[in-house]
Amino acid sequence: MNTYEELAGESRVWVFQAERELSETEYKSITDELTKFVDNWISHGSLLKATFKLLHNRFIIFMVDEEGDRMCGRATDASVRLVKELEAKYHISMLDRNRMAFIDNKGEIQGCKLNELNYLIEEGKVTPQTKVFNNLVQNKNEFEKSWIVPLSESWQNSYIMQNH
Repeated sequence: MNTYEELAGESRVWVFQAERELSETEYKSITDELTKFVDNWISHGSLLKATFKLLHNRFIIFMVDEEGDRMCGRATDASVRLVKELEAKYHISMLDRNRMAFIDNKGEIQGCKLNELNYLIEEGKVTPQTKVFNNLVQNKNEFEKSWIVPLSESWQNSYIMQNH
């Protein structure tokens, strides 16, 4: 497995958010499974220049440096298949794109459904300054610069404007 630092800024990124924080046991087990997967992740018959991060006991981030050769669909499918297996094994949703996460006023990460945002705003639990996770980042540069942004600068803000 490559290190995060070895990957170019344009390396592709996929973020999968768990609906809840992982337990310590789940974290260790999932880390082992992700390591095994990334160490054997192949595209077009060659080992991918890839890594992963398991952040905040909630986010799986895969990164692949596609320099020289684009990753094949089978390799992408393999990562999604692994996440589906993790969902089943640990009874946790990680592929629900209608979920988002934010950092509350106590500094803790909270998850919610997108359709719950307006309620959280009305209740004062979420403000335009609330930090949210942009799980739609496409590459390492975007991940570093705009994975965590204020709600007012996020795609979720546009969603609220359309549905508020």
